[in-house]
Amino acid sequence: MQETDTKPLIVTATEEARTVLRAVFSVESALVPPAIIRVAENGVMIGRDVAQGVQIDDARISRHHATVRRSRAGQLTIADEQSKNGTFVNGVRVRERGLAHGDVISVGDSCLVVAEEPTHANDTDVPSLLGDSASMRRARSFITTVGPTPRTVLLVAETGCGKEVVARGLHEASGLTGAFVAVNCAAVPDSLFESELFGHVAGAFTGATAQPGFFRAAIGGTLFLDEIGELPIALQPKLLRAIQERAVVPLGTTRPVPCPVRIIAATNQDLTVRVERGAFRADLFARLFEAHIALPPLRERREDILLLFASALGGAKVRMTHSLAEALLLHDWSFNVRDLLAAARDIAAASAEGAIFDVITFQKRLTALGLKAPRSTPAPRPRSEAPPPNAEELSKILREKHGAVVDVARALGRSRRQVYRWIEKYGLRIEDFRS
Repeated sequence: MQETDTKPLIVTATEEARTVLRAVFSVESALVPPAIIRVAENGVMIGRDVAQGVQIDDARISRHHATVRRSRAGQLTIADEQSKNGTFVNGVRVRERGLAHGDVISVGDSCLVVAEEPTHANDTDVPSLLGDSASMRRARSFITTVGPTPRTVLLVAETGCGKEVVARGLHEASGLTGAFVAVNCAAVPDSLFESELFGHVAGAFTGATAQPGFFRAAIGGTLFLDEIGELPIALQPKLLRAIQERAVVPLGTTRPVPCPVRIIAATNQDLTVRVERGAFRADLFARLFEAHIALPPLRERREDILLLFASALGGAKVRMTHSLAEALLLHDWSFNVRDLLAAARDIAAASAEGAIFDVITFQKRLTALGLKAPRSTPAPRPRSEAPPPNAEELSKILREKHGAVVDVARALGRSRRQVYRWIEKYGLRIEDFRS
């Protein structure tokens, strides 16, 4: 599965499907963009030498390695076909298992991700917004559709998901000639909010010199209000009036100043909950909600992880081991794309030019991030090995570690494989401990 003229990835299953497989990595290379593999009810075979299905040029994959089938209800199931090196789902070797959106499949030195794929997924060209997932294609389509309109926009996403990137994309698509001005509402002290947003005249307070404020700095352009949920309740009616009347009243005067500005707001909070609690005005929420889009966290679009990682390191020709690719795919990325890009920068700084990026080489940085070690590397054991835990003790540790087997293994000084054997022995379900 390399991006070459020989096209070693051959997909012959063509039936449209809502849940698909995305081939994202094979033999030291991220696939950019990931290949789409659709699965019919009669299934699709994955192997090194298959007549119908997915043929992968990977020496560690068996000729007929695994089969993925789709039930009439649309549920995907993967079954290992007695392969030499095994089939793994989310780091666990399986014989047969149901699949869900976001699951990571490893076969040989190749990785696939289970993903939702609309039958008709529109896409447009927004170079600043990377990603081949359905959610990123929807975001690019949203930018080109809504960008040229005067609508106020609300972006909802966790920290680090690219809210400002989308806001800048909307501004660039708008055709507006004014500036793009970004304001982090969470970083402005409450006492300064009004003068910072609307400006003030000379003498408005002791020592004050005239300042235009963010609104007037963005005249004819876009004002991006990030973390809008942090806006003080007392200032919200003034913001609503400024948006509706396209004018502001600087502090220290009563005369409105015309201020035609396009507003884009963003939040990582559920504003409907804040409205119910009286912390956010319903009329302002309705005004901001003229157009809106929710950007998913990176863990909900895992098919984009290696594409973004490779891009941060220089593009599609970046080489990495399967162990690193799998570790990156399995990590939850608490701070999303921002976190991933920081990891890429650290890894690039610590590596020799032309090196193959490997999880072991950068284990200190990756462990700090919570990334899983390669399956072949057991957790270190203490010199005096403690007796195995009983079911109650194991359940307690699993609960404390929220079902993260790598952390349980580290706490017990045993390998992950051994922890999985105990889980199976005691009849425990790992899903019961994850939160």
